[in-house]
This record gives sequence, structure tokens and C-alpha cells, in this order.
Amino acid sequence: MKRPPEQDAPAMPSLLVFTIAVLLFGSPLRRLWLAEDAPGYMPFVVWLGVIALGAWAAYRSGGHDA
Repeated sequence: MKRPPEQDAPAMPSLLVFTIAVLLFGSPLRRLWLAEDAPGYMPFVVWLGVIALGAWAAYRSGGHDA
């Protein structure tokens, strides 16, 4: 018999994306992509990655409002 789905399951990918975004934008890791020798487009690449992860999280959760 199949187990019923958990109520918090759709929120887990969103929490993962939020955690990654906090690490990228709020921790010392931002020095890696904001360094003077980094290409000028690097902040845009980082934002694109966060947006892509958010789109993946929305797709995985079914894309419907709860």
C-alpha cells in the first residue's frame, strides 16, 4: 500500500533554494563571485542560477497553489 504524501513535501525544494540563496548572498562566499578579478557578468550568472533553482522548485512542487 502506498504511503500518503507528507504535507511539507512541496515546501522542501523551496527551502533548499532559499538556503542556497542565503549562502550565496549573505555569507563570505559572495567574495568569490564579487572579487575584482571576476568577470563583470558573474553576479548575473549567480542570479540566473538562483532563478533556475527557483523554477525547478516550482516545477517539482507541481506549480499549483496549496
